[in-house]
Amino acid sequence: MKSMKKDPINEQNNTDLVEEARQILKGAKDWFLDDVSLMKAYWHDKMGYTEAWIDANWHLVLEEGEELTKELDAKEDAALLWLINHANNNPVPLEKCHVAGQEAKAGVYHCMACGHDNIKAEDGTLEPCEVCHYGLMSTHQEKDD
Repeated sequence: MKSMKKDPINEQNNTDLVEEARQILKGAKDWFLDDVSLMKAYWHDKMGYTEAWIDANWHLVLEEGEELTKELDAKEDAALLWLINHANNNPVPLEKCHVAGQEAKAGVYHCMACGHDNIKAEDGTLEPCEVCHYGLMSTHQEKDD
């Protein structure tokens, strides 16, 4: 019977692959846990903001009814957008971002992936970028700052 010898080079390669896989999994786990921490902090802040807004404005909603509710919602949305844009130093304000498939007015829509300016001739559904087919566009211009 012929004895089988171990191939030290192959064995080292297998060990290296296992270690590399371990490192990748550890990195993925760390990234995931960081992401979860960020999301928990975001929702904690958002819920705190919402609770403070309700405490400050709830009596108005009860007194003024449905009409005021819509007006307050619009003001809250604008305030929340301002807060998110400034807290995160967003280079493109969220209110200037548009997603393919939404209704949009005629104009120039800047692709946020490849930078191509897509020209929309008339009002209607916003199509993905005609160059890279990405679905997030912006109407933000540097002079808007």
